[in-house]
Amino acid sequence: MIDTIKEAFNPITFQNALAEIEQMASVSEHHTDGLSKEFELLREISVLKIVLPGEYLDFNKPNTPALLTLLKDVGKANLSVGRIFEGHINTLYLIHLYADEDQKRNWFEGVKEYGHLFGVWNTQAQNGIEFKSIDNKLIVSGNKTFCSGVGLVNRALITGNINHGERAGWQMSIVNMGKISDDKVNKEIWKPLGMKASGSYTVDFSGYELADSELLSKPGIYLKQPYFSAGAIRFAAVHLGGAEAVAHNTIKYLKELNRTEDPIQRMRIASIMTQLVAGQLWLEKAGENYDNWLENKEFEQNLIAFANMTRTTIEDICLRIMDESNKCVGARGLMAPYTLERIFRDLTFYLRQPAPDATRLNIADFFINKNSVSYGTNI
Repeated sequence: MIDTIKEAFNPITFQNALAEIEQMASVSEHHTDGLSKEFELLREISVLKIVLPGEYLDFNKPNTPALLTLLKDVGKANLSVGRIFEGHINTLYLIHLYADEDQKRNWFEGVKEYGHLFGVWNTQAQNGIEFKSIDNKLIVSGNKTFCSGVGLVNRALITGNINHGERAGWQMSIVNMGKISDDKVNKEIWKPLGMKASGSYTVDFSGYELADSELLSKPGIYLKQPYFSAGAIRFAAVHLGGAEAVAHNTIKYLKELNRTEDPIQRMRIASIMTQLVAGQLWLEKAGENYDNWLENKEFEQNLIAFANMTRTTIEDICLRIMDESNKCVGARGLMAPYTLERIFRDLTFYLRQPAPDATRLNIADFFINKNSVSYGTNI
């Protein structure tokens, strides 16, 4: 299916676009325009709208394995681009699940006609988001942090506490970033080890007046299962793309130095590629399970458990691949201008996702609470 998707992108082919994104990666993290050129490429090949109704990866059809492959491929080209693109896909999926028809028409039209980029910004700092009722108006107060893609994202999904009319609880809303002035963005706080190009700044939304049409569904829906936990397979796919980039560049480095005949290096390459293929198989099965189990209440906990296992297993795979690559290339290969220097920083930082230990405990609890333990892929 993914080959059909690649052929569909015009005027620039999918592979050529990714090759350009990969070539720009070493410059983009230091450039004042960030990833604007990269996302212009994705707009040109129509990838930003690929999950919308009638498109090649329409959310209404069982396309999850192909979507995960797409996310992996974008992550391989540039993890920061992959992170922002995954947030775009995540937002469109939440709209697909929970928006009313007028909202879908409006937000999807923005993507199709204007190339709007969406993002999910859920992380709270001390001054977190509240939606306050003031003079019969709904006003936002507070900040979001780790806002990936600030300056690129046109519509941002933010969450916060609301107590307004019949609404009380954790509410989703989608705000127009064109109404947020530059002085509301704190870039100084963003000094990461890696993923610098993602521009994950802190944004102060205080004073933004929310229209009713910008409120997405009811309070509490954002955390609804199995969608909330099972969605982890999407960022895991981007992670694996980073690991694939490590594998590719490790072999390239060894070839350039004529070290591929060394039996120890060949053993390490074998280990790297075995881990990478294992990750690809996990992704493929996770996508199949998502499509097969999502609408079946009986398999809800199975779906969450398998998604959690996919996320944690791919994290382990990425770490093993980086470890083997590290031994292959040594200190010299981990220095700029070699590509691995940046990819190692980006992947190391990106792998730090919320609640990794709790995720593993949830996996254990799933099997402990089952009447019998199955070791098959249907768990």
